[in-house]
Amino acid sequence: MLRERFGIVFIANNAMKHSKIVKKLRIIKNRDVMEKPTLDRFRNSEFLQYMKDVLELVNANDVDALQLTTQRDALATLTNQIDNLFQQEQSSGITQELIDLDNRRDKAFMGIKASLEAYGYHYDERMQSASRSLLYNLNNYGTNIPRMNYQAETAVIDSMLSDWETETDLINAITTVGLPDWMAELKTANAAFNDRYLARVSESAANPATSFTSVREVATDAYRDLVAHVEAHATLGSNVVHQELVNEFGILAKQYNQTVSLRLSSSDTDASSSTSDSTDEENVEA
Repeated sequence: MLRERFGIVFIANNAMKHSKIVKKLRIIKNRDVMEKPTLDRFRNSEFLQYMKDVLELVNANDVDALQLTTQRDALATLTNQIDNLFQQEQSSGITQELIDLDNRRDKAFMGIKASLEAYGYHYDERMQSASRSLLYNLNNYGTNIPRMNYQAETAVIDSMLSDWETETDLINAITTVGLPDWMAELKTANAAFNDRYLARVSESAANPATSFTSVREVATDAYRDLVAHVEAHATLGSNVVHQELVNEFGILAKQYNQTVSLRLSSSDTDASSSTSDSTDEENVEA
């Protein structure tokens, strides 16, 4: 009799546990999937700030009570390392020189494009025709060339100027609209930029101990480990803060993804533009 009662109690307890598990699984199934950040598309500056924001969200709570200390500390260490690398890159003399030279060639390029667009309204038909020919050639390389990554912009400007220096109709068009000086300025600025860019590459190669790429990879793993622990606690635990963190991580990721998508969409029409943004370019980003 006692055994039967014990068996009934045992079965009842198992049934209750099973019911709770099923209920928990239903909650998990119905829960919105947390949006993940497209970290491979983030610039170094965006990646760094994202990790800082994640740490701030975590540190706003009792990390020990949430059982996230180990994961938080691992990500914090790597984020500090990235921050130091970023500061070092920004303090490089070549870095600032690259920024200045890029601005110089962008101004020359935009000056040429604005002049050609203005000449499209010129009263002289020859000026209109010449400007249309040059603009057509220019736009074949992209509608927003100054927003391309550094390497792509350098290559595109070189190719465009080569057309203008070798194709007879474009040579004549440059003379007609009177832009030889503008063209010379763009060529000089682009060449100067490329020289300093290669110097920057050499400087980085001379100090190969740590790179953004390698640290970002490790930091990405640390971030995913932190998120995985938070999600596991939110699923299996009872502390509501874990689910709040999951929600906050999702909102943060969505905001960053939208920002990155807007930035990239502005240059989607440029075939040579890189959607992931090169590490070398972002190492000199302000």
